[in-house]
Amino acid sequence: MIRITIKYICLICFSSVLLTSCDDEILDQTDPNRISTASFWKNLDETNSTLTATYATMFNHYVLGLVEESWRSDMGWPGFGRPTPGDGTGRTYYFKTYTNSDKSIQNKWDGLYQGISRANQTINGLKALEGEVDEEEWTLQMAQARFFRGLFHFYLHTSFNNGNVIIRDDVPVTQEDFNKGVSPSEEVMEFFREDLEYAYQNLPAKYENLSANQGRVTAGTAATILGTSFLYEKEYTKALALFNDVIDNPDYGYKLVDANVLFTIEGEFNAESIFEIPYNVIHRPELSQWDELSQTNRYGFLFSGVTVSMPAWIQYKYKTEPMDVLDERNYYVDPVEGRKLRNVPLRASQMVTLIEDEQTLYYLDDNVSENMKKGARGWGFGHSKKYSNHDHLESEDDNPEGTWNSGKNVTVNRLAEVYLMRAECLIQTGNVAGALADINKIRERWGLQLLGPAMDSNHTYDEVAYTEESLMDRLMYVEKPLELSNEGHSIRWTDLRRWGIIKENFDRLASEVYYAVPYNFTRLDGSKGWNDASVVMGPEPAEFELLVDFEYDLTAQNYNPELHDYLPIPLSEINANSNIE
Repeated sequence: MIRITIKYICLICFSSVLLTSCDDEILDQTDPNRISTASFWKNLDETNSTLTATYATMFNHYVLGLVEESWRSDMGWPGFGRPTPGDGTGRTYYFKTYTNSDKSIQNKWDGLYQGISRANQTINGLKALEGEVDEEEWTLQMAQARFFRGLFHFYLHTSFNNGNVIIRDDVPVTQEDFNKGVSPSEEVMEFFREDLEYAYQNLPAKYENLSANQGRVTAGTAATILGTSFLYEKEYTKALALFNDVIDNPDYGYKLVDANVLFTIEGEFNAESIFEIPYNVIHRPELSQWDELSQTNRYGFLFSGVTVSMPAWIQYKYKTEPMDVLDERNYYVDPVEGRKLRNVPLRASQMVTLIEDEQTLYYLDDNVSENMKKGARGWGFGHSKKYSNHDHLESEDDNPEGTWNSGKNVTVNRLAEVYLMRAECLIQTGNVAGALADINKIRERWGLQLLGPAMDSNHTYDEVAYTEESLMDRLMYVEKPLELSNEGHSIRWTDLRRWGIIKENFDRLASEVYYAVPYNFTRLDGSKGWNDASVVMGPEPAEFELLVDFEYDLTAQNYNPELHDYLPIPLSEINANSNIE
């Protein structure tokens, strides 16, 4: 099935007009090497073209770096082969052997500054038109441009050089402009927060013509990013105020959606989505999948288990989450045995492939178990489903532009993340009950057992008396990684770093032992299938296909906070910029 819905944020390429003059007076000539804002941006349609190109920066895979961040954190195994990782680039991130000459680090840096340059061009063009055009439209465009300039500086600050990065507040023209040095982390924060605050105050909660503005950022988007920046710096009170606004303000209309809607083609731009990249297979089909101007994405293939598969720990966590036995969604009817509890929880079914998942349709033709035998999956080891097209195609090969060209949207921020960030703020300010309520709201959506003492008779609870410390542990090691695995911009790595648990986490994972044991599954029609492997933990089983005691051993040994907590400034920037040491 091919989608024919047109997505509205598309790439608009434009050429800079270089001015020359026939005037005899050389001093009156316009510098041909400088883009003239006054001559190019003559109206709001033209500034909107540049703004749209700014949005299109998000199509660049290196801006989010989802694949690299999966390997870098604890969310991805490089390739599918075990015990030897199969993906070469993945190994450098997984084993922490990357350097400042790494191409993907350079591409991320370049992509973010390209987005900043486009935002600055828009801002300059708008400044030249100020007072001469429609004020409401002018402010709306300026708020969007400043949002992206703030966002891209926030991403740079979060990712590179302990937050000490170059502030680009204008389009560089001279060599001196290009050779700008880094600014201290505090100054970078002050700069991007000022942009995000302007966006928050001037963007609408919703757009009047929603269909024509689908995908455009709102005040809720700005509040989410601004609040995240405060959370990352432990400014919990400021973060909490913004998260309260995002969650409780009815003007935004955000809400947690049904479990079966998330990460599907039909669920794009749903009520939970705060910021979403509208990939498509309609615009620019002539571009290759390796061209970052392309509006298709490579994630459907890359996360299919061939390039990125999931580590044993998170698969085991997903499938062993206790289900709420009072929730009817957790039951199915077996043709022989009648009503039975599902093999794996709903959250696992929606987010990852597990060999035990006999109750979930996958690629339209059979269940997950049956489909996992059709390709190399590393002894039954699963992978992320969030970016695959299993919900509307029979195979990734059925993508209209080929396996590598998916038109499925990528959600960058969604309401569940804000709930979990607010829960952290509440824990850190002593409100354990409020944090439990936020976490349980998400767990209830998935039909999972709720946390804490029983509050009603309609759900099952774990009856644990959580403290600030124990609930924070639960948030760090279970709730947030399982809900947001392989999503957003460097969420997991940034969390591990700011919580101060990177080394501890790698050591813990290195010490854990899992086994891949044979698994017999049943097809949807009730017939039996072949043997594959299931990841289990505990005492050594009598029969197993693979001993998984090798994950994160070398990672834990190689990790060095001074080298790895932040990405280094790329060598290409150091070589080109005389003010970077």
